[in-house]
Amino acid sequence: MKRGPYTACWESVLAEADTPHLRAATRLAMAGAVRARARDGGGFRAVVERSGTRRAFDVWVPQLADYAGHARQVAHWLAMRPDWLAAHYAGEWDESFLAFLAAHQVEVVPTRESIVRLRALSTCTCEETDPLCPHVLALLLQLIWEAEARPLAAFQLVGIEEAHLLDLVQQETASLARAARGSWEDGAPSSGGAREAEHVALDVEGQMGAWRPEEWSKDGGVRPLGRIRPVMHTEIRP
Repeated sequence: MKRGPYTACWESVLAEADTPHLRAATRLAMAGAVRARARDGGGFRAVVERSGTRRAFDVWVPQLADYAGHARQVAHWLAMRPDWLAAHYAGEWDESFLAFLAAHQVEVVPTRESIVRLRALSTCTCEETDPLCPHVLALLLQLIWEAEARPLAAFQLVGIEEAHLLDLVQQETASLARAARGSWEDGAPSSGGAREAEHVALDVEGQMGAWRPEEWSKDGGVRPLGRIRPVMHTEIRP
């Protein structure tokens, strides 16, 4: 797997896992040993086949946080920043988007708390005593690599599915377009009103193309999703 900007975000976090386990997990993930992945409660389950044997293990890893209730707000960011959305369709991470998520502590960008959560809640039916066994790490690597290739897939790690998010982006984009059109029609000048026309054009540009995250988040410490923290599920999965 080619190392990219999102994969690089995980390197310091994954460095806390056992090195032989991480190497084995990389081989498993690259060999396609992670099968039958599906959503399961607040996380992901899969079957991971053991190399060179017919044995397979049931694996479950938790999502990093729960932002499902904020999906429309995330869609609004993307509607206001079409360059971020274009990068997703190009299969690339826009550096400003990744920096924005990291600066505002949106949990799609991992922290040390992420590995603590994964170690505490992940489960596997293998004999390893370390919760971060090769099979758990293989499932995690598959999720990371998908997000590297399709940036918005990273949001599944916080409970927002990519397809649902893209549907919401279309709705938010249409809403912004209607608002911009309304501003133009309401402020359409009579003949000779060049200055007023310029003002309306700038207003439309401000709604559609001139939005900047740093302006939107002028309150400094306020997280981009407002003051609402994501829902954190700390219970052990039965």
